[in-house]
Amino acid sequence: MASTVAAVPTLYTCFFAYADPLIALYGAYLNFLAPEQAMASMAPQSTYDPATVFLFHQAGGLALAVAVMSALVPRVSEDLAVWKVLQFSLLLSDVGGLSGVYFALERQGRLEPRLWSADDRAVGGLYLFITAVRLAFVLGVGFGGAGEVRRGDKRR
Repeated sequence: MASTVAAVPTLYTCFFAYADPLIALYGAYLNFLAPEQAMASMAPQSTYDPATVFLFHQAGGLALAVAVMSALVPRVSEDLAVWKVLQFSLLLSDVGGLSGVYFALERQGRLEPRLWSADDRAVGGLYLFITAVRLAFVLGVGFGGAGEVRRGDKRR
């Protein structure tokens, strides 16, 4: 029995069902098939070591799981609690990703924005945007009022 049936604002539905899976698939591609490119974009002063491929495959597996869950949950569940649990879980992963961006920049002495490359701005900015969207969703920003659906309504 669903604990809550609610209308999820269109912005969230579109982001979680379409944009998020595509972004995650690109992350899976980088980690599985182009780890050198993934390394160069995040830590340009570092050299990819094939002995660390298992780390890239673990990250790629997580990205693939994120893509599948993000694509399917909005299509198979109208239970807001399910959506929030998923997005909260992915938010934890995003925080880990943001810490990775921070420590990559810090380790290479590039914390000052003037030292950031285009890749740093793109990766960091994308992580910040994704994290902000997930956090807003988990906190219920944009819900309520005319967008609410009463129990029994099937509108999304």
